[in-house]
Amino acid sequence: MTEPHPPADSFFNMVATISGAFVQATAADVDEVINSALAAIGRFYQADRCYLFKFSADLTTASNSHEWCAPGVSPQLEQLQQLPSAAFGDWYRQWTAGLPSILCDINSLPHDSAEYQLLAPQGIQSLLMLPLKSRDRLLGMFGLDIVRGLQQWSAEQIAGLQLIAGNICSALIRQQIEHQAESLAFYDPVTGLANRQLMLDRILQAQLQSSRSQHYAALLFIDIDDFKTLNDSLGYNTGDRVLKLVGQSLQAVLPSGDTVGRLNADEFLILTEMLSTQRAAAVQEVTDLAAALQAAVAQNVALTQLRPKNTLSIGATLFLGDQLDTDVLITQADMAMHQVKAVGNGLAFFDAEMQLQASRRLLLAHELREAISNDQFELYFQPQLVHPGVVTGAEALLRWRHPTRGILGPYEFIDFAEESGLILLIGELVLRKACQQLALWQRQAGTSRLELSVNISARQFQQPDFTALVIEILQQSGVDATSLKLELTESMLVDNFEQVVAKMQQLRALGIRFALDDFGTGYSSLVYLKRLPLYQLKIDRGFVDELVQDDNQQAIVRTIIMLGQTLGLEVLAEGVETEAQLKSLLQLGCYHYQGYYFARPLPHSEFEHFLRQHHAGLGY
Repeated sequence: MTEPHPPADSFFNMVATISGAFVQATAADVDEVINSALAAIGRFYQADRCYLFKFSADLTTASNSHEWCAPGVSPQLEQLQQLPSAAFGDWYRQWTAGLPSILCDINSLPHDSAEYQLLAPQGIQSLLMLPLKSRDRLLGMFGLDIVRGLQQWSAEQIAGLQLIAGNICSALIRQQIEHQAESLAFYDPVTGLANRQLMLDRILQAQLQSSRSQHYAALLFIDIDDFKTLNDSLGYNTGDRVLKLVGQSLQAVLPSGDTVGRLNADEFLILTEMLSTQRAAAVQEVTDLAAALQAAVAQNVALTQLRPKNTLSIGATLFLGDQLDTDVLITQADMAMHQVKAVGNGLAFFDAEMQLQASRRLLLAHELREAISNDQFELYFQPQLVHPGVVTGAEALLRWRHPTRGILGPYEFIDFAEESGLILLIGELVLRKACQQLALWQRQAGTSRLELSVNISARQFQQPDFTALVIEILQQSGVDATSLKLELTESMLVDNFEQVVAKMQQLRALGIRFALDDFGTGYSSLVYLKRLPLYQLKIDRGFVDELVQDDNQQAIVRTIIMLGQTLGLEVLAEGVETEAQLKSLLQLGCYHYQGYYFARPLPHSEFEHFLRQHHAGLGY
């Protein structure tokens, strides 16, 4: 048996060199540094093989990921893949306990043992294997094999290799973290497909390629038909499964080199390149591809088990070169898709009429930015009352004082603001103005107890810094937060429900109250409602419109009121326009209301005038 004792100073020089290489290595360099380290260690210890195994996340299998072999020794890396953990016998249990596996002579093992069965075909005579552990988690194993003789392993050798194993383990963890960060940055967590950021990069590269080759490329904007209905009826876990299956179906059809990504919700984007150099032929190629995509989704057995009919609405835009910005191309494909959506599933191409719409959208985006910069937005206030007609507060409603078109309501611009992301700036502006106004009211005797409701968009509420922004606005305005009411819609509950609850609880702790707007038109899950820190349910105006004439509407409204009472929530009806509607609501037990019967949304000065007159009429 041999037991080499290399000089201590050369050993420490080797460890220092390897350690330095690992410290400086980026995630992209780690594999190369590991291979270099294995070669240096193998030669230093006069081993025949030096290698690294990585365990799967569930620890059920392990695979040889890196290997160095001495001259004349057969590599084993390709044969040692996806080995079950049981193949390592008792050694696996030693590694999970953080202990090395030391074997000086293979013949000391029972020939029917798992360890002997693993080593003998490889010709291994002696070995030393050390676990790679991070806290309680086993990442892998690092080892040395002796094939052409037997070897004793000294305590010094084992200790030295454990130092190196620690370096390897740290490098693997850093590599995993960087890969995870890259995955989060460029890939959709639900489907594993490219996300918007990665798709934008791929489109830029495709534009450059198209310029060089003069071949057309195309973007296809894809929407899953009736996905919201499925989500509402079967829940978002099933919805996520549908998204994965659709993504897999789309990916299976695409030619090599094309890219599919998920933008948001049920919307996918496909980039197909190297189409014909002739526009008409390229259109036909895209048409054929769209038909293949539709067929792949319709014929996916796993999808049809979830729901019988699965169709897509697809919008397409062709491009040649880089004359247009990537965002413009996506917008064109999106607009084409919405043209399809209006008439049913199928395919539509961006055309001249849609170009005109796109130009209008670009103008609207410019004008909205100007409106934000020039303070053209202002708040109107619609009174909210409690029986017998006392004004308890108001809902703040946004108006745009356009320089040429006059006062514009939100229906003129709010949907585009949501799509373009400008809703974040507009939403912050509204919240600041509302808190400033509420602070003024709180300093006046006649208005000090007024509540003010502010609508919060889903995109705004989902921002990671939304809570911090609200706190900053509260502190800056000096407002008593207990008079501020944030109105959320039921659609917000479908995605990331746990995060929504956590954020609401943080804001509720500050004194802010929450109203669920348009109740009864969306998700309406009693289980979820019980977990939300709500203060108020708002009955959607759609139920109030036909309340007097329609017994079904009365039944729905009665149920909402009873639900609110059961949960200890205030219930407010919006859209009250007639005395008959008010009387019906009072008979059903709803005592909070707002609507044109009392007042339209009013500018600040007119609202305060209404307040004085109304309360004078009540004898206040």
